[in-house]
Amino acid sequence: MFKTLTKTALVLATSLLAQNAWATPVLKPSIIVDTKIVTVGDMFDNAGIHAETALFRSPAPGTVGAVPLASVQLAAQRAGLENYDTAGLSQVRVERAGIKIDNNFVAQLVNEELAARQLLLAGETAQVRLNTGLNKLFADSASDNPVMVLDFEVGPQTRTFTARLALAGHRQPLQINGRIDILIEAPFVATSKAKGEILKLSDIEMRPASEQVVRAQGSVQIEDLVGKSLTRSLRGGSPIRMSDVTEPDVINRNDLVTLYFKKGALTLTVKAKALQSAAIDEPVTVLNLMSNKPIQGIVTGAGAVAIPTGPAKIATAN
Repeated sequence: MFKTLTKTALVLATSLLAQNAWATPVLKPSIIVDTKIVTVGDMFDNAGIHAETALFRSPAPGTVGAVPLASVQLAAQRAGLENYDTAGLSQVRVERAGIKIDNNFVAQLVNEELAARQLLLAGETAQVRLNTGLNKLFADSASDNPVMVLDFEVGPQTRTFTARLALAGHRQPLQINGRIDILIEAPFVATSKAKGEILKLSDIEMRPASEQVVRAQGSVQIEDLVGKSLTRSLRGGSPIRMSDVTEPDVINRNDLVTLYFKKGALTLTVKAKALQSAAIDEPVTVLNLMSNKPIQGIVTGAGAVAIPTGPAKIATAN
């Protein structure tokens, strides 16, 4: 039984291979190639033994052309392909793949060159602005070296660059020049926040920002911001500077607090009412509820005020 099935499967496979080998080539309505030459296998399904035979030159990299049926038939005849199905087509769309040389490509290339020359620090990227636009340039994607940097010069002081590139498929090198702006990661507020709000980690987004602006305002790390209180309202997407945050108040005006007075091993406590808001380690004026006199202390925690060692200082009105 097993041998019979195996023999049957072999006969069927051989038959299918034979049918495929003798299948009629069918003209494709649209093709994409990445080489200079369009072959029979590119233009026809079931091309068979003629698959690798050249038909005609492909268009320039990154361009599209329409080949009339008459031209296809003439090229097929020269290639020795006689019997095929035109599938009712009057022309074939032929596209040549290519590497697009645009602003994004140049920006990536400049970043790679700067990194190779150790002109970019960790976390830095270069924003590139070209002096002249690039007009639909494509390099041959089938080449071993589609784009080669022939020359690259950068002015560290002027933040300008010039480069000369060899593009596969083009006879003349491409000359480009422009300006470089170094970007570094900086904190931005994700959504609008009101003055006095406490920043959480989810409120902060790291985004690229101008290195010159960031360094002029002072470098800020996320750990410097989380848990801090905003000194002013910020709209969503605004950068956060150190001057925008402060330690949050742990005592609010009119809060009941505990006064701690320590002398040697003895610690005395008394209840008081805060006359102002204050953060940890900030001075605060409170009203001693026993003496009904204002006194100054230092905030040591939520609801806790320490009286400095020595005679208690009674607050006076300014």
